[in-house]
Amino acid sequence: MMTAKWATENIVPTQCFSKYFHDTNVEKDEFGGFSKEYYNPLMNKDYSKTLFEKSVSKSRMQKASIDTQTGGAGTAGTALVPVYPDRQITDRTDKEIVLRYMIPRRAIMGATYDYNALTAKGGADWYQENAGIAESVDTYDRQSVAVKYLYAKGTVSGPAIASMKGYIDPQQLDLTVKTKAMLEAEEDMIINGDASTNPNEPSGLTKTITTNTTNLSSAYPTLSQIRAEFATSYNNNGSIDVAVTDSATHNYIKGLLGSFQQQPKDPSTDRLGFGINGAFDFDGVMFVRSRFLTTTTGSKRILFLDMRYIFIAELQGMTFEIKYSENDTYPYLLKEYLTFVMTFEATSTQMYGIK
Repeated sequence: MMTAKWATENIVPTQCFSKYFHDTNVEKDEFGGFSKEYYNPLMNKDYSKTLFEKSVSKSRMQKASIDTQTGGAGTAGTALVPVYPDRQITDRTDKEIVLRYMIPRRAIMGATYDYNALTAKGGADWYQENAGIAESVDTYDRQSVAVKYLYAKGTVSGPAIASMKGYIDPQQLDLTVKTKAMLEAEEDMIINGDASTNPNEPSGLTKTITTNTTNLSSAYPTLSQIRAEFATSYNNNGSIDVAVTDSATHNYIKGLLGSFQQQPKDPSTDRLGFGINGAFDFDGVMFVRSRFLTTTTGSKRILFLDMRYIFIAELQGMTFEIKYSENDTYPYLLKEYLTFVMTFEATSTQMYGIK
């Protein structure tokens, strides 16, 4: 049987193990000697012509009139072979947007979101018959959250549009990238927004949750500590239904559950799992991971959220606006007017300083 081999272009295989195919093989002949007879008029054998033709054919195949290297060095090492880049752009910056799609949005009016909170009830009292009854005075508090403005600007030149025609639509590509950047900026604000360092953005979860926080001082959380966060929320009239953390802490908690639960429960089995990869259920709380939370050792955290009091107040949703230009360019703007609101932050908690 002939042996198949990988070879470079135009190289003729010189070794074959078929006695009847390659007439230059040296094998034991009919006289017991190790030789190869190629001419014998008595036996009507004449391989001389065949050997000559193979020799000439081999010399002719050393160089084709056109091969992959013809024309000298070009973009991809050759001048005549064109380059066909894939039209699909590989996005190495893509991040999952978890909370942006979980948190509800409310349409508002005005440059601020204002609301009234009932902070204390005057209560009810027991009295004797015909006794004088005092007024029950309740306490309210007005709160106001400023709307902030998010932008992404893009500009595509006329020559770029003409040059890329038939390959990629540069305007559509640029708009897609800028739109995803807007969504990721929202997600980052929801988790890490800090108006004290950047007054142009709203404060997010890590800065807004201040009443109930737990510092683990570079230790891992235990299941009892996690349950204690649920209890803290409950005692403050809250009910935790979502917990968000980084991937390493997420895996660690899943490992704690595996020691007695075998397989952490998938929240999609009895309620909406939001299509979030890797989410699991513990004591009725859905644990999800986010790429926007820090992975620095000793600075990781878990956000335990009561979603009833969390939403985005939206004055204007994402809008596409074409801008004027005197140059050979096509500028445009994406913009949103919104803010992040927690109307009762004490119902949520956060655990920080995780190893």
